[in-house]
Amino acid sequence: MKVPGWSVPALVVLLALAGLGGARLFAVPSVVVDLPAAATGATRTTVLVVDGVKCVDTAERAAGQVKGLTGVSRFVAYASRNRVEVTFDPAVSSSSKIVEAIEGPVHDAATGEYLFHVYHVVEIDGAKVPTGPPATTGP
Repeated sequence: MKVPGWSVPALVVLLALAGLGGARLFAVPSVVVDLPAAATGATRTTVLVVDGVKCVDTAERAAGQVKGLTGVSRFVAYASRNRVEVTFDPAVSSSSKIVEAIEGPVHDAATGEYLFHVYHVVEIDGAKVPTGPPATTGP
């Protein structure tokens, strides 16, 4: 059986497009950190889009930001999507405390310095975080 000459390049292009499309459907976490937390039975997972989480190293550093936070039991980062999922006990912690911890100063153990504005949360559970200066309420 003879195949037309254009069929092989067409098949390669088709498979490449299928691979790129499939990559959007499946994601493997870059970092998964299970943290010791007192189990009360009730947990909640908040999903954040974090500007600054872009590779395994930055995802691990972001995980370090919540390691000391009470009530946080799991940190999962998808660096290629800037996505972070944090599981916590809502009786002890909250999404706002997690955002505050992630956006806080980052300690660089190699230099001993604190780095500011490393991470910025742009979305919390599907809702965009307002940016810009805080609104003022009169004189």
